Amino acid sequence: MNIFEESLSILKSKVQLRKLFQDMHVEDIESVIKRVEAIHDEKVREHEEQREEQGRKREAIENILGQMQEKGVSVEDLMAFGAVEKVRKGKPRQRYQFEYEKEDGSVLSWAGSTVGRIPSDFSEYLSRTGKERKDCIVAEL
Repeated sequence: MNIFEESLSILKSKVQLRKLFQDMHVEDIESVIKRVEAIHDEKVREHEEQREEQGRKREAIENILGQMQEKGVSVEDLMAFGAVEKVRKGKPRQRYQFEYEKEDGSVLSWAGSTVGRIPSDFSEYLSRTGKERKDCIVAEL
């Protein structure tokens, strides 16, 4: 159990809280209570802001759906039109088919790019022969 979980278990138990605060002065306990109340108020405000934001989004969605119905457009029409497209982040990597030989003489092939992780057998082959990855390319995928 980490310190966070232990702290939560103490804070959730009235008996353990009494043990924790038994030697503290009233003023110290009051200052702790004020800090906890301040944190509670912040959390309540954040929760209310999130609910308001969700309400605004819901209203906007209903408005958009109403406009779509007026114009005779459905969500399926948008999907068919290609308005919703997945965009891959980062630059596309060209993939290649590599061939390399294990120490026992068997030839293996591997599909991958010229950067990133490679199989350990392939890494051993490259260090053993002194070749680079690009030297082992058989085909472009």
